[in-house]
Amino acid sequence: ASASSLPLRLFAETMMGTEIRRAPNAHYRREEKSEALQKWIDIDVPAIAVSAVKGFVQHRPVLASFWILGLLIAAFAGGLPVDATSEEAYSHLLQQAELIDSRDLGQRAEVELAKAEAVYYQRKGWFGCDKWCQKAWDKVQMARAEVKRVQDHRDWVLSEGRREVGIWSSYGVKDIRRSFWSAWQSGKDFASRMTFYNVLFSVGARDESLYIMIFRLIMQYVVNLTMGLIGAFGFFMYNMYCLIVSYGASFFSGLAFFLLATVAGLSMLSTYLCSLYAVVAGGGAMLIQQAAKHAALEMSKQAPRRLRYNSTPNLPSHNSLEFKDVVLCRLLWIGRVLDI
Repeated sequence: ASASSLPLRLFAETMMGTEIRRAPNAHYRREEKSEALQKWIDIDVPAIAVSAVKGFVQHRPVLASFWILGLLIAAFAGGLPVDATSEEAYSHLLQQAELIDSRDLGQRAEVELAKAEAVYYQRKGWFGCDKWCQKAWDKVQMARAEVKRVQDHRDWVLSEGRREVGIWSSYGVKDIRRSFWSAWQSGKDFASRMTFYNVLFSVGARDESLYIMIFRLIMQYVVNLTMGLIGAFGFFMYNMYCLIVSYGASFFSGLAFFLLATVAGLSMLSTYLCSLYAVVAGGGAMLIQQAAKHAALEMSKQAPRRLRYNSTPNLPSHNSLEFKDVVLCRLLWIGRVLDI
């Protein structure tokens, strides 16, 4: 066995509270365990991160170029300037659309629909609907049709105003940015809700220490945030398509804008998620290094002990392990798999 496999078995036994069957007369030497722990203590986390970034850029130059291009677009793209005539027409039509939305839709059509639905639900029976109920239902249908007509009129006025400036204008880029950050916030809200439910349904379900619970919740939040942001980005792409259609862009112009905005959004998403993973992994590596230093210090204070075949070492049980011991066991196992 290699110098790292034997202490890995020892820590695996410590984590599981059981003994792994070994060959006769096999034993763990103090030097081997010290060497395995020293490998984790000597790991340079920033150097590994820099090396990973350099390797990604060197082996995937095209993908790295698109990533940098997307970040530049997201940071500096502000849209084309608009002349005074188009800006005045856009502002006038935008104010008209807001007036329709607040007065004709909010104060009249939706109010009438709410009244009609209230009358209908009052006259509706449990198992049928008489003639008075049918008349109330007809009024509900007419009120819904009126709401739909006002909404279509508002959207038409707003689309006419957007056509005056175009999707490549500063107003179009501003709407796209607003849509992106709105979807981004919805993805973060999804992660917060899911993590809250995870905490709510896991309280008292497991007998574990506070440190393990915090570590598990952090990992759950990272997974939930990843799912939420990816789903929110899909919603943003659909909303961006609707905005491009509303601004009246031609096929090729809209396609070019859609591709550039998608590259920028993916660059932002990948940068955020990779940074999040790097922070979590770096924090875990720092924690493992501290645990390895503590284990090495404890080992230096204890006399070497020989482990014989079929003899169970005096190791702590799984329930009595400290958080750093569990994490150290698993990271040593990962090191064995990755041949660190």
